[in-house]
Amino acid sequence: MADLNFGGYALYLKEQRRTISMLTGFGAHRLTIHLDCTATGEFPDKAAHSVAGELWADDLGQSGWLGHLVQEWPIKAASPGVTVGLTATLTDTQLAALEKARQGADLRLRLHLTVTALNGDGSWPTRTTQVTFTVPDSEWSQVVTEAGHGAFVTVLVPITADEKRATAARRLREAQAAVRAGDFEAAISKARLAMDAVRPADHQKAYSAASAKKAKDRDQDERWTVLLQAAYDLFGGAHHDDPDTTEHFTWNRADAVTALALTAGLLDRLDGK
Repeated sequence: MADLNFGGYALYLKEQRRTISMLTGFGAHRLTIHLDCTATGEFPDKAAHSVAGELWADDLGQSGWLGHLVQEWPIKAASPGVTVGLTATLTDTQLAALEKARQGADLRLRLHLTVTALNGDGSWPTRTTQVTFTVPDSEWSQVVTEAGHGAFVTVLVPITADEKRATAARRLREAQAAVRAGDFEAAISKARLAMDAVRPADHQKAYSAASAKKAKDRDQDERWTVLLQAAYDLFGGAHHDDPDTTEHFTWNRADAVTALALTAGLLDRLDGK
């Protein structure tokens, strides 16, 4: 929250619960930052406030300047509060660069603001401040999806009384944490451990029968069985260091996210069977 003291009164700026929204366009998009403005003290007659500033991305390991902020309308002297809308234009290139830089982490945005009191007496006192806030990965991913630059898919894995499935859900949460930490091999290893709950007791027998057939001759259940075994074998490369084979495997973030999404989907599918 930012505290702007103008002497006889003060303004307080704070991000709203859902701070951002985006209007998509052709190659460029209008990002709006929504702030709450509350006030204390006595305002001069006919007072209003203009806001100008810049939008920056925090903690991305490079220069994070995104653009200038434009105020949608002046802030009037009001209490308990009014909504302030600040807009910035983001291009397709900027959105793609942000996605690459944040690597699936929450996005921290920083506002550099200059607030000027447009007093009726002709004096224009000015205050500067910064507002920093975090946009959760899920919220930002939804914005990017709406702009046509991604597809954000959430798989809710149910927690049931089944001990193995509950353990698998815990392993997936651990895998998510490993992805955020950049430990992609550990994330895939956790996904591999979670798959133990996915494989039915008769899986190996069913896989042997399915693999004996040509791919085009397998029925739907047999094709699911083959997919499950292929994923299990692949992710095992992160869980085991076998000489001259899996010990040389390398993993990146895309691999880890794919392993996590596939395992979560397979585990969720169990709940519908």
